[in-house]
Amino acid sequence: MYRNSLFDNPLAIFLLFIIIVFTNIILTVHFISILLVGVVFIAFIRCMEKRYYYSLSLVIFTFFIIENNQGLKIFSLGLLSLFIYIFIIPKLKTFLTSINLYTFTIILLFYCGIVFLYLFIGDINIEFISKILVNYFIDIFIVSILI
Repeated sequence: MYRNSLFDNPLAIFLLFIIIVFTNIILTVHFISILLVGVVFIAFIRCMEKRYYYSLSLVIFTFFIIENNQGLKIFSLGLLSLFIYIFIIPKLKTFLTSINLYTFTIILLFYCGIVFLYLFIGDINIEFISKILVNYFIDIFIVSILI
């Protein structure tokens, strides 16, 4: 469904992993960590579709670092990504024919899942919702360049 993208290259996924790890270690700002999670989610989907299991292990480890930095439960983002990939994406592929609209929709669903995860923690306020919206639009911009 996609043409060749930067996410098909295992070296690019490794560099993405390194960038996200450094931003989470050095810049422990809430805004930066949530910003990169949509790009990691698209890399997760590409690794699952193309069966790049070594790159998938880096993506899951990146989710683990983000979860650890944000205070989420271990493997919550990985399980959310897997749930969206198994149950929701096959239905969306039949409805949406545009690749860009499909990508924007699955990133939006992933961010809705993140809001749902934070709802269990009790960390939702208007500032968090505004950060999620800004990060969604920034992720759309980044993913549209990388795809």
